[in-house]
Amino acid sequence: MKSSILILCVGLTSATLSGAALGQNVFNTIDLAGTVVAQQKTGLSYEARGCITNVSQNALTTGITQAGEILVELDNRAAILAFKSAQARANDLRDAVTEAEFAITVAKADVARVREEQRFVERDHERTRVMFQRGLVNETTLDAAERKKLDATFAVQRAQEAIERAMTNRSRAMNALEIGTLELQARQLDLDALVLRAPFDGVLLNFEPNLGDCVTQGALAAEIYDPNEKSVETYVFVDQIVNAQNVGIVVGNSVQIVRINGETCVGTFTLIGTEVNLESQNVKTTIDLDPACAPQMFLNEAVAIKTQPSDS
Repeated sequence: MKSSILILCVGLTSATLSGAALGQNVFNTIDLAGTVVAQQKTGLSYEARGCITNVSQNALTTGITQAGEILVELDNRAAILAFKSAQARANDLRDAVTEAEFAITVAKADVARVREEQRFVERDHERTRVMFQRGLVNETTLDAAERKKLDATFAVQRAQEAIERAMTNRSRAMNALEIGTLELQARQLDLDALVLRAPFDGVLLNFEPNLGDCVTQGALAAEIYDPNEKSVETYVFVDQIVNAQNVGIVVGNSVQIVRINGETCVGTFTLIGTEVNLESQNVKTTIDLDPACAPQMFLNEAVAIKTQPSDS
């Protein structure tokens, strides 16, 4: 009798395990509920303080913008004056560099002239010395020739010193021009900071500027996101993740997103959280929408999710 009971128990256990093993290969579609969100929102902040003088009516009306579009302009009168002043200063410094380079050219020409004169004086001094040795001229004439030779040597030295001074002046002028150019660039940056541009094609959120309003530097003007890059956020139970293959909750696996009006969109699991909510035992998951249908989905739209068998 005991032997029969043992056989029966073993048989039941084997049948139960076989059923569980077979159950592991059965796919069960589950329905989830999620919310459409933007994959990434970029904040647009004012880079300077000032009062609004111009607003893009197209962006304000449609909420859609293109890369480089001017969204908001602040009062730039003082910045324009500062920029023009720095520009005039830079032009003046550039002319100073040109003058310094011309001074070097003149100084080099002077060196060539005085060296030619020095060679002439040296030849004249040599002739006078020979004539003095032959007794054809007196010592006074020789002294005069030597004085001319010495003056010619000094003239060459002064001309070479003039070249060095001219080169030093050019170096200072170039340094001043570099400083002036940097100042001009700084004033250009100040001018650009008064213009708020769209960094890329996208949709604007909370874009509500008014003409005449004065804003502070760093204040948030709007948020922008790419309509082609949207996701669906949802939550799944821990036991569904444990049996992920059975229910299709696997990173990289495709799912079907169903809107309230019946339209569908393809999505892909891209993130399954690693933290469980202690109360609900839910785990946050993210599904990226296909860019082909993502633009038609509204932010914060409630959608249904139907899992599918693993793509692999």
